Amino acid sequence: MYSGLGPGTLLAASEGWASLAAELTDAASGYQAVIAALIDEPWLGPASASMAAAVTPYLSWMTATAARCAQAAVHATAAAAAFETAHAMTVPPPLIAANRAQLIALTATNVFGQNTPAIMATEAAYGEMWAQDAAAMYNYAANSASASAFSAFASPPQTTNSGGIAQPTAARLISSVPRALQTLATTRTRAALPPGVTSLLAQSSTSLGIETLEFDAGLGRAASLGTLSVPPSWADEVSSVIPPPALDANVMPGGWGAAPSPTATAGFAKTAGPRNGRSRVGLRSKIIPRSPVAG
Repeated sequence: MYSGLGPGTLLAASEGWASLAAELTDAASGYQAVIAALIDEPWLGPASASMAAAVTPYLSWMTATAARCAQAAVHATAAAAAFETAHAMTVPPPLIAANRAQLIALTATNVFGQNTPAIMATEAAYGEMWAQDAAAMYNYAANSASASAFSAFASPPQTTNSGGIAQPTAARLISSVPRALQTLATTRTRAALPPGVTSLLAQSSTSLGIETLEFDAGLGRAASLGTLSVPPSWADEVSSVIPPPALDANVMPGGWGAAPSPTATAGFAKTAGPRNGRSRVGLRSKIIPRSPVAG
């Protein structure tokens, strides 16, 4: 009680709690005034009502917390008062030290028992000091227990929507679907997608649980056979056919200007047979007879 810091720390804590309570009260009042000014005149509609409904729990929390801070300030002041009361009831240490010194002196000079009454009075005074200090401590414990009994502080409520972060991502995904589909229809590879669309599609697919599909580099590109677009399997079939032999001027006696000999014609006719087990049929000219009905 005499060697500690005293009630100064408790009084400082009381001032801090009181200041915090005043600040929270002012903040709650300011919030209420601003919201009332917004929803009464310039801002009307569902958005205004939603904002007011979302901020109302927070205002209630601020008001309740300010009340608890004020209560803590009162309790700290009560604890300081209890300490001061106990300090006043406690016997000062110098008086106890003087009593003990007097007892030692009386005992040392009590040769014939002449100091016995004084020694008994000194011991009685010391016992009264113990009783007074014990009563002070019991009283201080009771007052401190009542001063420290206050309700705990609650955490602030969540005023935001936890799903609001995912909603803009889904909205961007939906708005980019038509452009992504058009891009996939007009390009051959996924590398031709506009910058950012590929990562956006991957991110959106991951967040929404959509499986990402891989695109083939040859998708939408047909094989060519002359000027004709054919399936890719046709190119394998055409490549397996034996190409026709190149004609050489030495095969024709007399060069290209001379008439072909029977031998050369026979050799050429021999090579023009079926290739690779397949027959080639040329075009046949047909004459459509004139109908008598046409006149």
